[in-house]
Amino acid sequence: MAELVSKTYSEALFEVAKEESAIDRFKDEFDFIAASFIEYPELFEIFKTPKINFDEKKKIIHEIFAERVSVSLLNFINIILDKKRGADILEIKAAFDERVNDYKGIAKVTVETVLPLTESELSVLMEKLTIKTGRKVEINQLVNKDLIGGMIIKWGDQVIDGSVKYKLEGMLEGLTQIIV
Repeated sequence: MAELVSKTYSEALFEVAKEESAIDRFKDEFDFIAASFIEYPELFEIFKTPKINFDEKKKIIHEIFAERVSVSLLNFINIILDKKRGADILEIKAAFDERVNDYKGIAKVTVETVLPLTESELSVLMEKLTIKTGRKVEINQLVNKDLIGGMIIKWGDQVIDGSVKYKLEGMLEGLTQIIV
């Protein structure tokens, strides 16, 4: 249900951003709002709690963000509050970011390795992933000491697990099948 809500609201916001030819501006402004909620959890709590009335929430949000955010995005935030979807704002933002990336042909890829990749390794990996995805690739690199070696690559709902840990677990399972 939450996924449907975030998709519906993010799609609506994306259409407004497209109509206003302001996709990048909306994304930057929404990034600022989300970062504010993450940096100040008490603000996010005010935003999502049903204990504070909607007019008061709108007033607080307007006072905080009016100087940094467009009227269109503030109106969108007000709609979220009116529809009692304040708790879903970060999921809506994530869905909006996905929609923007799809529109721009960008694939956000997470790569987990035991050690950080060198610049040349990143360059080769980026080139191969660009060919595989058919999109411009942005890599988020994570270090995961549990992998033993190799790497795990994730984008969208796809996972390529080339870790030594995964291969060893597969070998162990195969050996257990033979023994039993």
